[in-house]
Amino acid sequence: MKRYRGKGCVSRIAKEISDPETCVRVRMLPGQVNFFIKIMEAHSHLVFISPINPREGVVALSTTPDNMLEVKEILGNFPHKVDILE
Repeated sequence: MKRYRGKGCVSRIAKEISDPETCVRVRMLPGQVNFFIKIMEAHSHLVFISPINPREGVVALSTTPDNMLEVKEILGNFPHKVDILE
């Protein structure tokens, strides 16, 4: 039985996410997306994760304006290279 790997297409939610006060788009190596999602899920009180294009390593993190500083601090201290897209 083959493992389901998704369609690898851009998420439908991508067009709806645009407020820089509540959303951060990040890019990393595609092989690190799963690890990144698991680590950020551990911070479930901070972010809602939307894989925008996992084959390219693009993920969106939605949060509240009050938590944005803490999310950016976590991204800055992440063990792998994570680029914040603007």
